[in-house]
Amino acid sequence: MSPRPNTRPSAALEALLSLFGGMKQAMRHQLQSDGGPATAPMLLRMLQLCKRQPGITQQGMALITGRDKGQVARLVKELVDEGLLTREDHPDDRRSHRLQPTAAGLAAVERFETADAAVAELIFGELSTAEVSALTEQLTRLKQRLDEHLARAE
Repeated sequence: MSPRPNTRPSAALEALLSLFGGMKQAMRHQLQSDGGPATAPMLLRMLQLCKRQPGITQQGMALITGRDKGQVARLVKELVDEGLLTREDHPDDRRSHRLQPTAAGLAAVERFETADAAVAELIFGELSTAEVSALTEQLTRLKQRLDEHLARAE
């Protein structure tokens, strides 16, 4: 079997995946260095969503994040078990729960947002405002293109 050719798109994808891996490692390092609990960044992003949209439901989280309902349910259970999130009965739908961060959850989100800002500064801090804007536009276009493809595939 011959190796895959290193075309520009595949080289760009490889560079992007490498960057994501490095970002995850930098985020874990930043979170560990602040002495807070070792909560996974994915859980903290979900908790951050609950802070930004108090009372969101698991179904709402699945829609916003694009994650399947089963994965969201497992993440919510883990956050509840860690004491970072509470479930409240939904006033309009007894089968649903509204999710609210606890005081410990809000503190965890605060630490996460500080770490997130530090990693963003590390990665993008030497770029000009125009370069960051152009990169953001390009990444948004690429994500939209991928979303459109996936929507057609369903």
